[in-house]
Amino acid sequence: MNCFFIINQHSRNGRSRRRTEELFNLLKASGITYSHSFTESLDHARQLSQKANQEGAECIVAVGGDGTINNVLNGFFNEQGNRISRTKMAALHTGTSPDFCKSYGIPRSLEGAVQAICRGMTSLVRVGMIECRKSPGGKSAEIPMRPLFFGCCANIGLGASLARAANSGIRKYLGDIVGTFVSLLVILLRYHPSTVTLTIDEKKHTVSRVFDIAVGRTRYIASGIKVQHQLGPLDPRLYVMSVRGLNAFNFIKVMKTLYSGNAISANDTRLSLMHGSRIEIASDTPLEVEFDGDPAGYCPCTITIAPDPLELIVGGHDAG
Repeated sequence: MNCFFIINQHSRNGRSRRRTEELFNLLKASGITYSHSFTESLDHARQLSQKANQEGAECIVAVGGDGTINNVLNGFFNEQGNRISRTKMAALHTGTSPDFCKSYGIPRSLEGAVQAICRGMTSLVRVGMIECRKSPGGKSAEIPMRPLFFGCCANIGLGASLARAANSGIRKYLGDIVGTFVSLLVILLRYHPSTVTLTIDEKKHTVSRVFDIAVGRTRYIASGIKVQHQLGPLDPRLYVMSVRGLNAFNFIKVMKTLYSGNAISANDTRLSLMHGSRIEIASDTPLEVEFDGDPAGYCPCTITIAPDPLELIVGGHDAG
């Protein structure tokens, strides 16, 4: 299989640069036929992926963190959510957060990931498709962004603010899980919950005191936070988890559920879990949207499943 590697040497605050030589040595020893290009920005990763798809690459490999992986994934789809080629996708994690690789059973070591590419075992996975606004107000807020795609999870509200804060550099010093948790504590001190109109498959819910809504496909939401859902690999639905009414008295209990990944009780008044194929979210206040670790836009937003699944090289099992 002829592979095209899209390499972000700036992942993990530039520390992934030191792993590039190690990667090339592994590829040489493996006998993989490959070419590569270094990214200049995250959007450049998407452009490189799109071009390689259009030119008929057999396999495109994203080398970086979740942001790089997500932008390479976006290069596989047109605005209607259809694949633009029969190209396979693979991922090598060299960034901070490994949620994508954990979600799909992709080895996180370079050696293990290269071996997975050599084996070529693939799985078809459903991809989320999201439409949102470019800004929270003004004329640009009236212009929808082009549809974007994600492999793990979108967060609306506190989760988006958390992604922006954690990406600002604190994880560089404290690591992914601890750095994100510290950022969460800081944000909670000043975060104001919203009233959200949540429409799931045309059934409307008005939810007050919402801190976050997570809409996704995989067990891993972000940086150690997990959700126990009911979705199979090709299930055409998404899960919708709402977090509301956080305060000093229930915070520890809610965090324990989120970080343990235990099932959410039907009697829990702070956490709820639903499933649906079309999710629409609107709010009485500006709410930021992020997916797979990077801020992306603002509500109102609509989230569905892309019509075409992605063919992803995995490590031998699915962990979705």
